[in-house]
Amino acid sequence: MAAGVALGESQLQRIIRDLHDAVVELTKEYRENGEPITDDSPNLHKFSYKLEYLLQFDQKEKTTFLGTRKDYWDYFGDCLAKIKGANDGIRFVKSIPELKTSLGKGRAFIRYSLVHQRLADTLQQCLMNQRVTSDWYYTRSPLLKSHLSVDIISHLYELNEVQFDVASRGHDLDSSWPTFAR
Repeated sequence: MAAGVALGESQLQRIIRDLHDAVVELTKEYRENGEPITDDSPNLHKFSYKLEYLLQFDQKEKTTFLGTRKDYWDYFGDCLAKIKGANDGIRFVKSIPELKTSLGKGRAFIRYSLVHQRLADTLQQCLMNQRVTSDWYYTRSPLLKSHLSVDIISHLYELNEVQFDVASRGHDLDSSWPTFAR
């Protein structure tokens, strides 16, 4: 069992390194081009998939009263609900009628947070609420391991230097991340 735990930990560290590599590439791309990052960026695609993997890793299975699967969107909603100013993105995403799934809403929320340079702050505020985080994740989650979550947050803070031009509307975020700009 210890080998399985170690394997999971090394896999997470590799994914976190991949996330950091994507952040470095996004920063480089932004500096070299001098224009905001759009959905045309393969580095944004890599970043989005890695972050989503980390947010879903060892997440507890939760469903709504009607049986619809909950996802990291609902986690963000639970931990940010009572924090003044932190729920602007939540309200914005709730106002988008075309988003039907929790996953699509989570993707829209990440995009909103990137555009407003709030992604690191938002996730950090959620992680400080250990009660809610423990309610949403099992112990293998990188969000419950301080040495891993600190790395994730610090990488996300590097993105505060990068401008993003990604819309939370006009894409089928319920199905997938956008792969080209409109």
